[in-house]
Amino acid sequence: MAKQMLLEDHIRKNKRNTVLICTFMALLFLGVVFAFGYIFFGNIYIALIFGLPIALVYIAITYSFSVKTVLSAAKARPANPHVREEKLLIYKVEEMAIAAGLPTPKVYIQDSDNINAFATGKKPEESVICTTTGALKKLKPDELEGVMGHEMSHIQNHDILIATVTLAVVGSIALISEILFYSLFWGGAGRGRKSEGNAILLVLAILLVILAPIFSRLTYLAISRKREYLADANGSRLTRNPEGLAKALGKIKLDIPKGKPKGSKTVAPLYIANPFKRQTLNSIWSTHPPIDERIRRLRSM
Repeated sequence: MAKQMLLEDHIRKNKRNTVLICTFMALLFLGVVFAFGYIFFGNIYIALIFGLPIALVYIAITYSFSVKTVLSAAKARPANPHVREEKLLIYKVEEMAIAAGLPTPKVYIQDSDNINAFATGKKPEESVICTTTGALKKLKPDELEGVMGHEMSHIQNHDILIATVTLAVVGSIALISEILFYSLFWGGAGRGRKSEGNAILLVLAILLVILAPIFSRLTYLAISRKREYLADANGSRLTRNPEGLAKALGKIKLDIPKGKPKGSKTVAPLYIANPFKRQTLNSIWSTHPPIDERIRRLRSM
């Protein structure tokens, strides 16, 4: 019989994969910035003066307003301590914060009948955990605890920071690529470099501009999937009950979204399960790993 992978092995493997994926994202970002410098100025080093600062300012602005943007996109509101279910949720979040050794996050509610939750924030001291009203109504205490453990793990593992920064990098890559694409389309860039060597570099730069947004999006989705596995594993360590989260994921799988889900698709990777589409297949375009595989891994711990 094959030897079961221990919890620590799950965590170690997922952390290593995330580092590799983040490194690729950083290299892709630098490649696009250098392509910007070469196409516009014929010199990649000029990108350090013009392209890189513009991209970094964009990332800084996205980072600064990330929490408000996510909560607004999700149409979330602060939890009401005078409502019994929401008061119990606040207590549950406090328990998980103590178990993780972290400050207690602010608790928000999304008025939705579907079972879901997400965490956001730039650092643990400013973190937020948001849960749907459907989760409060449909999940048993141990199942809700499993979900809160999962979200607390996202905070403990600094996934909320990684998600914010990588989303900003994806946005900056898309912005720079779009500027370059339209500049090339209207003939405003890439002129004056007629030698064969320069022509080859120009073609490579154009290919990078076209493909970079696709690769960056795929990289962001890959990071999201890896972090979900890690949060499942680490959350089970906080609750000491992998079965609680496994049962919650089983209910989420059968909880087919009714009507149009609330919020925006841009924040879908933050949720414990994609509110717009349940992941049943392991696709590179998926925001989350397949629920069946997540349940299998939890029950193998």
